[in-house]
Amino acid sequence: MRRSKLTALALVAVFLTAACGLRANKQDVRAAEKAALGNGSTAFGAGAASSSEEAGGAGGSGAGGGNISAGGPGATGAGTAGATSGGGGPGGGGVGVAAPASGNGGSTDVGVTGSTITVGNVSDLGGPVPGLFQGGPYGTQAYFDYVNSQGGIYGRKLALKTVDDQLDCSQNQAAYQNLVGQVFAFVGSWSLDDYCGAQVLAQHPAPAIQQALSVDFQKLPGSYSIDPYNAGAITGYFEYFKAKYPDAIGSVGTIVGNQPAAVQSWKYFKATMESLGYSVKYEDDFPPAQSNFTADVVRMKSQGIKMVFIVAVNAPDLAIFSQEANQQGFKPEVFAAPIGYFGSYIDEAGGPQVVEGQWIPVVQAQFLGEDAANVPEIALFDQWMKKDFSSFPIDQFSNSSWANAALFVQALKNAGPQVTRAKLLAALAQIHSFSDNGTFPDTDIASKKNSICYMLLQIKGGKYVKVDTPSKGFRCDGTYHNVS
Repeated sequence: MRRSKLTALALVAVFLTAACGLRANKQDVRAAEKAALGNGSTAFGAGAASSSEEAGGAGGSGAGGGNISAGGPGATGAGTAGATSGGGGPGGGGVGVAAPASGNGGSTDVGVTGSTITVGNVSDLGGPVPGLFQGGPYGTQAYFDYVNSQGGIYGRKLALKTVDDQLDCSQNQAAYQNLVGQVFAFVGSWSLDDYCGAQVLAQHPAPAIQQALSVDFQKLPGSYSIDPYNAGAITGYFEYFKAKYPDAIGSVGTIVGNQPAAVQSWKYFKATMESLGYSVKYEDDFPPAQSNFTADVVRMKSQGIKMVFIVAVNAPDLAIFSQEANQQGFKPEVFAAPIGYFGSYIDEAGGPQVVEGQWIPVVQAQFLGEDAANVPEIALFDQWMKKDFSSFPIDQFSNSSWANAALFVQALKNAGPQVTRAKLLAALAQIHSFSDNGTFPDTDIASKKNSICYMLLQIKGGKYVKVDTPSKGFRCDGTYHNVS
């Protein structure tokens, strides 16, 4: 499972602002397969759409194949208490809005009826790395189920139509082509081949509120995200390490998955580091078939590398590298890996003693539960993910898609009951402050500019501990370094 043309991917360094790693470990895949088998689903190709089956609910046949899920288990239950805020989405309650007495206008645009709004999700679910971005549709569905439990938006329930593009460019393109005339918008998608679908949406515009993983997709007029994809990186935590470890930044080592998206994202980070005086002394692009990094560890150790910064690999590879560094007695002064925040990393790396002291800069609140008391939205997210997909390990993809779904709903409410694609896009273009109630740093959605804020986590005693970071919220020092 781990090895394919994409295993080395870290493009999810494509949370380019501070990067969260690509996570497709064995635990994820087993959970995704268990969920799929338990609901009688299979991996659909681009010509057919699969519902978020585990969410259950009132399914119906959708045009073009597959099912549409408009509800889910607990779809009639109330959300946890909290206040609605301008930060986007529910503060834990009150997100639904009733239809006006005069009605909602019925079928006002593609994918819209008087009772339902159907949106699409095109994600990498099958193919060479099964379950790779399963969190995308799951996080989206969980949020929709929450909204539907609150009565929906202007009398309409939200339905999700998911297509697996099989990690294939042509299938990604076909998926968008097949769905663009059926769904109102695209929400919560995660695909490494979205540059292919971008060609379709450039010709047949539709709103897309999702994590772009290519500049081509980000540049689409209808593309919006809680964490925009831009050419560059934030400087804050690099400035922090420079001040704290001035000697170490002159001798940096890394490994990079030899996949175009990973290589490109690493170039953005490297350029940002070099602009601050960092010097990368060791850099190795490794092929997808490689699963051992002992040679890299030995060379880094022999060359006296003082800082390891790893962002352009997937999380299982990071765990292997950490394990092998420990076995070789390689203890750099600084070990930083933005991709290291996920539930099974510490165990996969060999236990707390192996990863003790590693730095993990992140751009999301601690969605594994540590911030649940401080950020009610995190508690709500955890609640609905566990309710809908109890066997699925929560990850950054599901959390990001939850937040993008919240952004979609906020714009939907602002657009009014007689919603059209044009009105939704106009509403998105007016959202200048959104954080999904503290799940992400506050972001100017309309400008498509990255926030400069982040959290500094460090692994201590087997836990992710905030260091020099407010107990509530994010650090917001530094700037955004644009790479031309």
